[in-house]
Amino acid sequence: MLNMNMDFSNLKMIIFDIDGTLAETDDYYIEKGAGIANKVLPFVKPESIEKIVRYTVMFGETITHGFYRLLDLFGLDTMISKMHSKLSVKENYKYKEVKGMRETISLLHQKYVIGIITSGGHKSTNAFLKKFDLTEIIKYVVSAEDCKYIKPHPAPIFKIAENAGFLPENCMLVGDTIFDILCAKRAGAYSVAVKSGFDTERFLKWHKADLLVNTVNELPGILGMKEPIQKDKDELIDESDLQTARKDHIQTS
Repeated sequence: MLNMNMDFSNLKMIIFDIDGTLAETDDYYIEKGAGIANKVLPFVKPESIEKIVRYTVMFGETITHGFYRLLDLFGLDTMISKMHSKLSVKENYKYKEVKGMRETISLLHQKYVIGIITSGGHKSTNAFLKKFDLTEIIKYVVSAEDCKYIKPHPAPIFKIAENAGFLPENCMLVGDTIFDILCAKRAGAYSVAVKSGFDTERFLKWHKADLLVNTVNELPGILGMKEPIQKDKDELIDESDLQTARKDHIQTS
């Protein structure tokens, strides 16, 4: 973990990537790929096949992001995303959540505004929010269809921050790839990299995110929100409330 002593006093909004950060997209493809490889290569140990498939998926995702970035530079990414959204027949979101993700977001929502920045389209994003009952918590979403440029360009953070009434420096972007890190840094936002997704730990460290965590579930502890605090559902908690709650917890422990 990097920069453990960072000051988060001006943090107002936490923005999440979806695939590999909140959803186990990589595990889905690894499981599917390993299943096929085990049938084709029965003489190879299953654990060896899984390791090979995992590295292949991660490398392929990096290449895909790079290709999508090229489309972005030529202004073709939005068109491709809209085409994909229209051609998608299934409304159901097929990936599993990162374990504990919903509880973590609900807890963070007690103090921070929560948003989503994704390179996917509206249909898949809405399907994700509906499947995991997050539509009432996450009100701010910027997809590839909403912004001229995608990550690693800082434009998505500029847009979502403006929509929420904040400055980029009031925002934190949490993601699993170097494109998330670069997007946050270029916008002047906090950057948090999670090791639960596509890019390897070495790759993430190389790009120097402000924080490097195993999963999103470590964020509440880092931000001093280890236990839920009951408030009216539409009321955000300020720092003084949190300090009082922490003192009460210590005194009763």
